[in-house]
Amino acid sequence: MTEQATIQLNQPPSRHDTGTPVWERVWRHVPDDAKDDAALTREREGPRWACMVDAMVETFGTLEGLRTVELGSGRADLSVLLAERGAKVTLIDQSDKALDLARQRFDRLGLAADYREGDLLNPGKLVNEGFDVSLSYGVIEHFKHDARTKTMQTHHDVLRPGGLAVIGVPNSNCPQYRVWKAYLELRGWWPYGMEIPYSRRELLRRAEDVGFLNCRVPCTGFWQALGDQWGRSIIGRGPDWSQKRSMWDSWFGFSLLFLGWRQSGASGG
Repeated sequence: MTEQATIQLNQPPSRHDTGTPVWERVWRHVPDDAKDDAALTREREGPRWACMVDAMVETFGTLEGLRTVELGSGRADLSVLLAERGAKVTLIDQSDKALDLARQRFDRLGLAADYREGDLLNPGKLVNEGFDVSLSYGVIEHFKHDARTKTMQTHHDVLRPGGLAVIGVPNSNCPQYRVWKAYLELRGWWPYGMEIPYSRRELLRRAEDVGFLNCRVPCTGFWQALGDQWGRSIIGRGPDWSQKRSMWDSWFGFSLLFLGWRQSGASGG
């Protein structure tokens, strides 16, 4: 790590910060095993994972044996759940620290993965591997301008014909998220640097530009945005009701989940 990067690590992040120093700060704070297991259980039992499973079963019939790649994986929450269901998971991240933490996590859980250092904007030979599923969560909102399209292009290009991309991002229409983020930024506590949430319209427009077909964008997490963000600050954890579905999910939920397919060579759909 350079002297400049070391200096940056010791400074509070700005909402305009991007790149490695931001994430090196994030990866300093890792939950203990009990909290990690609880977080995985909440994801496993939550609506976002249910939407993902439904889409994969609809497309492939099973999760067993699927070749998946998580781009900007971090500690790879979603790939943990995929590996539990028998998928062959590959993790891509530009941070050695993130991959090391993911490896420790998978080893602790007795799961296998392929760990690779890589750049979401420059996938290189990864585009030749033809994965069944590409996925990311909490990644592409940290890019701006044309790079936002490029990140979706990578999710598309690493797929085999007929493959499925799953991309989770914060919803720009979620008022709880916007207020909470603005509050943390004002106090100097926002940890993730530059983060630009997506609208459904932007996701679909950029997806069309790179060639995805049959796209849809379910939304979940209206209560999650209250429970996980505000509840944690008051009672120290996300309350149980934060994972329940709400009539407000479709418009004001926290998490947009993009689902899009690469054109099939056989059928064109």
